[in-house]
Amino acid sequence: MFRISLYGGGSPSTGSTVSITKNGERVVVAHGHQAGYAVNSSNAVVFLLEVGDVVYVSLWSGRWIYDSQDNHSTFSGYLLFPL
Repeated sequence: MFRISLYGGGSPSTGSTVSITKNGERVVVAHGHQAGYAVNSSNAVVFLLEVGDVVYVSLWSGRWIYDSQDNHSTFSGYLLFPL
């Protein structure tokens, strides 16, 4: 299981968007956009992985997120069960 959580500042022109990609295919997206204040979004996915599979998180071009020592934006992965 993989999970993303994002935090971004409000902006009338720029949203906050990240995605989880498996083997080059975008699978889930977390997105937030509003003119003011802050935005939060999260998403998760469960994969049956095979040797050689590649999973990664990417920040979309022209978008931004915020983070600090308080870990506002996170990515985590958990092995639910071995096959």
